Amino acid sequence: MRYKAKKIYNGCVSVRDYMVKSCRVKKEDLEIEYEGKVMTIPLGQLIKDNGFQFHRRKFKSKWDNTTYELIDFKFKPDSESQLDIFKEKK
Repeated sequence: MRYKAKKIYNGCVSVRDYMVKSCRVKKEDLEIEYEGKVMTIPLGQLIKDNGFQFHRRKFKSKWDNTTYELIDFKFKPDSESQLDIFKEKK
């Protein structure tokens, strides 16, 4: 699943918890894009629940009655050399 971040705060990107849960259910990695750069968080890292910070405050959606929590990930874009390695494996 790919998420386009609109802003970074203190080097972190906030993602809604239901997006992470969806990646777990679909067994896919989470790709976060910001200003044309992409960071990939492998499924294994999403399952472990470590390396990122949870906000315990519940937020309410503007569009419907759902609530969600935010999860912060330190934004470290994939390097070009990493992308080349993955392309070679295909």
